[in-house]
Amino acid sequence: MVEIKHRVSGKVLHTVQSNTLRGCVIRGVELRGANLRNADLSGCHIEGCSLSDADLNSANLTCARFVNCVIQRGDLTNAILVNADFCDNVLDVTRLTNATGQGCKFRHAKINNAEMSGANFSGGDFFFCELKSTTLHGADLSGANLFGADMSGADFTRADLRRSNMTDGKILGAKFQFARMTDSVGTNGRPWGYTAKSKPTKKKSWWNMFTSRAAL
Repeated sequence: MVEIKHRVSGKVLHTVQSNTLRGCVIRGVELRGANLRNADLSGCHIEGCSLSDADLNSANLTCARFVNCVIQRGDLTNAILVNADFCDNVLDVTRLTNATGQGCKFRHAKINNAEMSGANFSGGDFFFCELKSTTLHGADLSGANLFGADMSGADFTRADLRRSNMTDGKILGAKFQFARMTDSVGTNGRPWGYTAKSKPTKKKSWWNMFTSRAAL
């Protein structure tokens, strides 16, 4: 039996009838402020739960799936999120600093005002995800799918965005200083930095101009 306790009060929030949390199924449980630091939650299915203010620092969430969960202000610093599924979940104001999450899925998730500096989400799926005002200093998003993502005000300073796809994304106020953008696709569906050249105005020949005046 494993007890999940509150990180401050020590109150038991939930009990899992197993000797490990690995692969467990948790549905509809209030886990606000839970102490899951260093926990092995790999392969878990967590649905309809509140994990706001939870401590998931250095937790192993490999291949875990979260469904309709709220993880606001959660701490996932140094967490292992490889191939985890956070689609449609709320992770606003969450710390994901130095998290390892290659192939992680965040489709339609809300990760606004979050801290993701130094995280590795290469090959991640951020399809129509919200990343408004999120800090991603030095984050690895190489090969990430950012199609339709709202990155307004996000800070990608020194981030690795090589081969990423930002088609139809929103980047108003976003910062890309020193970011690596090789082979990435911009919001216009063209290679990053592509600017359509305006067609040069064709000047009329002098005899056409003379003919036009004579007709007046």
